[in-house]
Amino acid sequence: MKWTRLLLVSLLLITHSVSAWGQCDLHIDYSVMDLPADSHGILRLLRPDGTESLLFSDSCRQTEIVCPLDQLGEYRLEATFVNDSNQNESLEQIFSLTGEEYLVESMVRFRREPMDLSDWRCKDSIPSGFFTITKCLRPSPLVKIKYLYTNGRKGDEFPGPFFSIINESQDTLYGEWLPGYFWGSLSRWEEGEYVGYYVGNIDTDWVEEPPLFPGQEKTAWVASFGRFTPPGKYRFCLYYTTDSPYAPKQSAGLTRETKTFRWWSSVSNWYFLTCDFELATE
Repeated sequence: MKWTRLLLVSLLLITHSVSAWGQCDLHIDYSVMDLPADSHGILRLLRPDGTESLLFSDSCRQTEIVCPLDQLGEYRLEATFVNDSNQNESLEQIFSLTGEEYLVESMVRFRREPMDLSDWRCKDSIPSGFFTITKCLRPSPLVKIKYLYTNGRKGDEFPGPFFSIINESQDTLYGEWLPGYFWGSLSRWEEGEYVGYYVGNIDTDWVEEPPLFPGQEKTAWVASFGRFTPPGKYRFCLYYTTDSPYAPKQSAGLTRETKTFRWWSSVSNWYFLTCDFELATE
């Protein structure tokens, strides 16, 4: 959801450190789509010390849950789908906190989808679960970003602003939407804080480009086509990952499939890189 993403990015803009014991928040975006009203979701969290919390157990169609994570170590988050037809489907995801995390995001979606995904004419459907966990981490000091320039003319096909990402680490870096493109968002400084969140249009049909290899440099910009930016102070933000094999942020792979249910899931690590810059009045 757009507002959920706005909240998460706003928190990342404000929060640039975690406590000494690695405390951060788990944000869960939960929804149910195209399923009977008797559908029921359950979310349980097992903490590193062995204590268990029931985070959610309800038939509501949509909600957001915030849960503090105050221990380092391994967590287990379980999502369960239940309905009045005695269907009970569960999947457990495992993730660990090391103290480098700003935030942990989870998306849980229960919905219906075609029985045969290869046939767009298929009218038969089954329920499915989409369950992702994304850890947001501080970027490596060896991954650097700097502001380059802005074309500054409204109506330009690519108005900018443009940035340079320099990879002095030993890791290969991949972009949020496509592996070889680093598209970010823009916030404006107003009354003592960065506010707003502009993403713009995302077009994933661009020609294939290689990722950012160690010792190389790439240009980054806002969304797929940039944005005209009037004078002011701004913060450019983007996500990158070093996970391989590559998958776009918040994507999921087929994890488990039966005749009556299908699970899609992923656990991924994404680094949050920012660059503050100012455009002066000409």
